[in-house]
Amino acid sequence: MNKQNLFASLPADLTHEVFEQVGGSDTVLIERIVSKAHVTPKGQWYDQDRNEWVMVLKGEAKLQFEDVEPIHLKVGDYIDIPAHCKHRVSWTSEETETLWLAIHY
Repeated sequence: MNKQNLFASLPADLTHEVFEQVGGSDTVLIERIVSKAHVTPKGQWYDQDRNEWVMVLKGEAKLQFEDVEPIHLKVGDYIDIPAHCKHRVSWTSEETETLWLAIHY
């Protein structure tokens, strides 16, 4: 057993959004995502084969779904995104890192 901390060792270089697997199995992926002023490129949408449960642990973000107003997520907010529900990140805080916990199942 190796104790870890999701808030420790945040990447210094956030030129690109950082995705790190922190747990999981053959059927579940648990990852830490670190963003800072990152968005999904215009015209691109995530259309994933698995459900995704995502929570903001630090910072803020906005998720955009087709034909729906953006959903503003703050610390402690989470959302369960069904498989093939098209979505994109339309904003993340420019002032601080946005730390996400994502579970793909």
